Amino acid sequence: MISENSYGSRPDYLPGFVSDIQGGGDRQIRLLNHVESRELEAVSLNRFPATTGAALDWEAVPFEGRMWWEDEEDWARMAAEILAPYVRDGRQVAVFWGNLVMSTVIVPAALAVQHAREILDAAPHFWIYPLSGSVLVECLSDGQVTVAKIPPM
Repeated sequence: MISENSYGSRPDYLPGFVSDIQGGGDRQIRLLNHVESRELEAVSLNRFPATTGAALDWEAVPFEGRMWWEDEEDWARMAAEILAPYVRDGRQVAVFWGNLVMSTVIVPAALAVQHAREILDAAPHFWIYPLSGSVLVECLSDGQVTVAKIPPM
């Protein structure tokens, strides 16, 4: 289990654009501390049952759609399609990583689309949650991408 002290302990694992933009004084990107991440997980990611691994159990809950990416270009296209409504609305998204030594990151949806390949390269198992939304996107290292409505409490 990852302790609170381990959470976010490897910022060097995050995609390069996160430190490049954040280091430039741009407030578009925010790294969440452990408490903030847990609070955001409670309204999104933790509403789904997990398998014995870190993946979500899609046999236990319904989902909106499932697709598979074959390469980085394919993932970038999918990310643009999935996040298009949030880009149009100027919304921000949270990116939760399958590896908790990487801090949860909040970025504008447009930036997540622009840097989709880098997000995938950093850790191909992650979730994207459009803030204050009702959708969660899971991306697994085997290429599976699942989009689901977040169940009510």
